[in-house]
Formats: sequence, C-alpha cells, structure tokens
Amino acid sequence: MQDKFLEVYSYCRNEVWLVAYSRCYNFETANDLTQEAFLRYWKELTLGNIVSYERSWLCRVVRNLAEDYCKSSFYKNGTVSPELLEKIDSHVLSPGAVFEKEELISNINLKLSELDSKDRQILEMRYNQDCRIVEIARELGVNSAAAKMRLFRARTRLAHYLKNIACNFN
Repeated sequence: MQDKFLEVYSYCRNEVWLVAYSRCYNFETANDLTQEAFLRYWKELTLGNIVSYERSWLCRVVRNLAEDYCKSSFYKNGTVSPELLEKIDSHVLSPGAVFEKEELISNINLKLSELDSKDRQILEMRYNQDCRIVEIARELGVNSAAAKMRLFRARTRLAHYLKNIACNFN
C-alpha cells in the first residue's frame, strides 16, 4: 500500500500541484491543497477502496479543494490580528482635527468666493446641480465644445486656488 502511494505521489505530484496553483495562484496554498489531496488519497487506500485513474482522481480532488478554498471567506477577507484592530482609529475626530477641517473648509469657501462669477456659475451647474454639458451649454447659450472648455478652465483655476490653500495651510 505504501509503495503504491509513493509511486502515485512521485508521478502525479507536479501535475496535481499545477492544477492547484492554476486555481489559486499562490505557491504555499497550492502546496497545502496538494498535500490535502494526497492525504485524501492515502485515506482511500487505508480504507481499502480502489482508486482507478489516480491522476484524474487526484486532479479532480485538488480542483474541488481549490475551488472551495477560493470561495471561503478566509480567502476573500483574510484575518486581522487583534493588535492591528486596536490601532485603527475610531470615526470620531479629535478636537484639533475638527478645528483643522473647519479652517480648511473656511479657506476653501473664501477662495471659491474669489473665483470669477462665471467660473462659480459653471462649477455650480456641473457639480451642485449635476447638469450635463449639453444642459450647461443650453443655459449659457453656447455650443457644447465651448461649455466643455469653460468648465475645464474653471476647474483648472479652482485647482490652482486649492493648491495655494494647501500650500498655505501646511
């Protein structure tokens, strides 16, 4: 029985491992799945069951094991140590962070008020009112290409303002 197992193991191991690896793309996992498949083959032999077409049987077993493994929540989500979970901050901001956030928003609103009224209008239409380019063009009395260009320029100027805020804030 042991000789039969070693013989099958020696000529099927690589192929069984490749089937496992082709399903999970992880070297260690493929090794584990291969060993599990051969363990099941050993159990079949010790129970006195005859396995014909050993290579096909082992490939099917390892394929099923790999599919089950890939469907498992451990594979999808993994595990996180309690120490790591303790380091995760809560969703409550510290008073300093709240103050910094309010100051940043205040600076952004101040800079937005400094934007040209046309820039503010087109940005508000696009992002606050969620208007499409065609609607913006119709409202402004221009074609779509001109509306896209105005929106692009307004966003560029806004980005420049926000970059200055970020530099001044830090």
